[in-house]
Parts: sequence; structure tokens; C-alpha cells
Amino acid sequence: MRIIKLIGLLSLLLSTLAIATLAYSKSEDNQQPIHVEADSLEVRDSDNISVYTGNVKLSQGSLKIQSDQLTLYFDDDKTLTLMLMTGSPATFRQLNDSNLEITGEALEMKYRESESTLLLLDKAKLTQGADIIESNKILLNIDSNTIEAGSLESKSRVRMLIQPKQPAN
Repeated sequence: MRIIKLIGLLSLLLSTLAIATLAYSKSEDNQQPIHVEADSLEVRDSDNISVYTGNVKLSQGSLKIQSDQLTLYFDDDKTLTLMLMTGSPATFRQLNDSNLEITGEALEMKYRESESTLLLLDKAKLTQGADIIESNKILLNIDSNTIEAGSLESKSRVRMLIQPKQPAN
């Protein structure tokens, strides 16, 4: 299967890439308060859903997310289970402890807290510095520090741009 081959190639290339996942975010980010702004908010308490619509901006420490719509899904204990962001595109930006920036964009992004995964779907792009991965699907596993890219569509391909390492002075 094409995805398995791409995953193997990406795993090999990740040792040479400087692309960091959200696990390398600023260590204090998850201790910071979350701020959300939007044009409107609909809370469906019986469904455990909150829907922010219109120029949505979420920030937590160095993490910045922008989308057209942000839907938060909670379990019965009011624990966040899924963040669904949609836009044209939805974007995120975050720094790591070395102040290196990672950015991502897609028409749809899904963050699953229980799985520690961020899934970028449809016109997905992940960038750090001049290194870029583009695909219809990019999955970041924050716990295992892995990236999978590819699609079940045979015509869809993964594109990568890897800049050479600069010699140390």
C-alpha cells in the first residue's frame, strides 16, 4: 500500500528533518490559560458541544489557531475529547523551547486529546523553517513524535521540500 511506503520514507527522513511536532512545543504552553475569540458561540450542553463561528482565534501560550469554525466536543465529565477546526484554511502556529516555529494549515484539522494526535485534512501543509510537507492528509502523533502523510487516493502524492543543513561556523 502506498501509505505504508510513504510512512516508512517519512520516518527515515524525519531523522534528518528539523520538523518538530507539538510535543516539542514550549514546555510551559499547556500550563497557560486558553483564550478563544469568535463572532458567535453556540453551546449545546445536552450534546456536550460548543461551536465557535466566524474569525475564530484560539491562543494558549505560543500556540495560535485561526479558523472559520471551531467545534469542541466533551465527554459527560466535561473533559475535552475532540477539537475540530475548519477554515479556508484553518491554521496553527507554535514555538518550541528553542523558539523554532512550526506552522500548519488545512481545510480541516482534528485534535484528539486522548490519542495525542493532530490530523490535518485536505490541502494540508506542515512547515518548519524552509522544510515543508504537503499532502491531503498529515497526522502528527504528539506522544510518539511521528508524522504520517499520504492519502488513500492514488492520484494524491506527498510533497516534501528539505533544505540542506547549513555548515556550522
